[in-house]
Amino acid sequence: MHGGKALVKIFERAGVDYIFSSPGTEWPPVWEALAEAQERGDSRIGFLNCRHEALAVAMASSYTKVTGKPQAVLLHATAGPLNAAMYLRAAYQERVPMVICCGESSAFGEESRLPDPGNQWVHDLTDIGGPAELLRRCVKWSERVTASSILIPSVERAMQIAVEPPAGPVLLGVPFECMLDEVSLPQDNKPNRVARAFAVDEKAIQEAVDCLLRAQRPVLVTEHVGRDASVVSLLVELCESLAIPVMESFRPAFLNFPRTHPLYLPYDPRRVESADLVLVADAVSPWYPLNKGPKAEAKVIFFGDEYPYSRLPFWGYKVDLALVAPPAATLARLLSRVKASEAFVGNRARYEQRSRAIREEHDRQAAAMQRDALEHKNDIPVDPRWLCQALNDSIPPNGVVVEETTVHRTLIQNMIPRTEPMSYLARVTGGLGVSLGYALGAKLAMKERPVFVLIGDGGFHYNPVPSCLGLAQEYNLPIIVVVFNNQRYLSMERGLLKYYPDGVSKKTGIHFGGPILPNPDYRLYAEIYGGYGVRVTDPKNIQPAVAKALEYSAAGRLSVIDVVLSDYLPRQ
Repeated sequence: MHGGKALVKIFERAGVDYIFSSPGTEWPPVWEALAEAQERGDSRIGFLNCRHEALAVAMASSYTKVTGKPQAVLLHATAGPLNAAMYLRAAYQERVPMVICCGESSAFGEESRLPDPGNQWVHDLTDIGGPAELLRRCVKWSERVTASSILIPSVERAMQIAVEPPAGPVLLGVPFECMLDEVSLPQDNKPNRVARAFAVDEKAIQEAVDCLLRAQRPVLVTEHVGRDASVVSLLVELCESLAIPVMESFRPAFLNFPRTHPLYLPYDPRRVESADLVLVADAVSPWYPLNKGPKAEAKVIFFGDEYPYSRLPFWGYKVDLALVAPPAATLARLLSRVKASEAFVGNRARYEQRSRAIREEHDRQAAAMQRDALEHKNDIPVDPRWLCQALNDSIPPNGVVVEETTVHRTLIQNMIPRTEPMSYLARVTGGLGVSLGYALGAKLAMKERPVFVLIGDGGFHYNPVPSCLGLAQEYNLPIIVVVFNNQRYLSMERGLLKYYPDGVSKKTGIHFGGPILPNPDYRLYAEIYGGYGVRVTDPKNIQPAVAKALEYSAAGRLSVIDVVLSDYLPRQ
């Protein structure tokens, strides 16, 4: 068979559900193979014709996060991955496995036995080293196929490297000639069986258990341990057993712990500083700055499947014991050992007393935030605190929240608390522009659940909005976009006034880098793509707008709710 058909077959064998593609002229062999499959009624693999490279990568990333199944992405030459570089970097930092195939040419029309790929490859589509060389620092691994004879093992190996811990995106340059050429695909489709020796030894487990049982003021800090949905219930059970409060630090990207749980507290660095035991559950920055962490005599125990974050240029946290293994396996063993210990049984009264104190603090803080929001429920422009309260009252229990704000991130996290794994997704890295693609990937994986994108107006501009909303319309993936519209890049203004509190900018109100003016009418985007758009300036209209958007979502149509906000700045 030709190489394009073999590529599709390899993806099918690997369990890929979808090929996400912002394609170019090198992919006709794949399109022909997909057309043949559709003609014979074979629908094992779907094809999403994304309208932007960023959308293809972000959507594949989110779908993989939700399902745990790595997907395939096809991009055009070097232009495609260069356009998607930030999104590839995000997948790399977030440890999301996927295979990105990028087209290139190896013969430039000089191979007479194959069709001519066209003058454009000599003229403007080829770079020295190909896409694999240009994007090497944005992915886990990158290489190029050098001959048709190694196309199949190269793609199969790429799939394996993507999922090998720590997982991540891999990029493979695939010459157009290799896809046109005839290759042999072995009939044996049995996957390689890999048994990894990847577990923490008994001595280390017991050391961790001893620390847990001795601790008087423990705290658990996490950011990303919820990437494995099975971890959440185990984490709840361990923390309930030992009355350990849970906080999420700088930028949680998943639902790591039910945020309505009595043991869940808003992040407070003072609790870390006073702790005698800090459990770091896959948190890149459990406290900041580093010198403001726990006291020297406190113990710090890390658990996660990557340590010490080798893909980052700096990670200087002191850890007394690192349990490096899949967190679900580690937590199950810790739980079993804790519950079997005599010290655990003998200290239940102490744990119950500690649990009551944490519950009281949780309830006190939750009530204070709600009172604060209610005090501003009639403010015009809309106060962000009331917007979050109104959204929390309106989003159904099965709703999924995809968050991409900057100054309102913590407010959303605390005031729109989700409880189920994969009911909250956010970005890890510093680059804005991923949330619409993440939301569409989540919707593709969870079609029965309403998906809300809570996005700042600054972040909205960084997303490929027309491409994302066009795909939502084309593939019947209705998402509900709520724009937190404060008409400015408030985080930039905050930095300006922080560093120059008595400067000319403060005196004159001239804030370069801040305003987004004239303020666009974002609701019109929805109308362009057959959806529901509304601009909300009165706080009384927030909940009716969400109710209407849910009706449209049930009918398969997207929504954009543009909420005009005050410039209230939440305390970080």
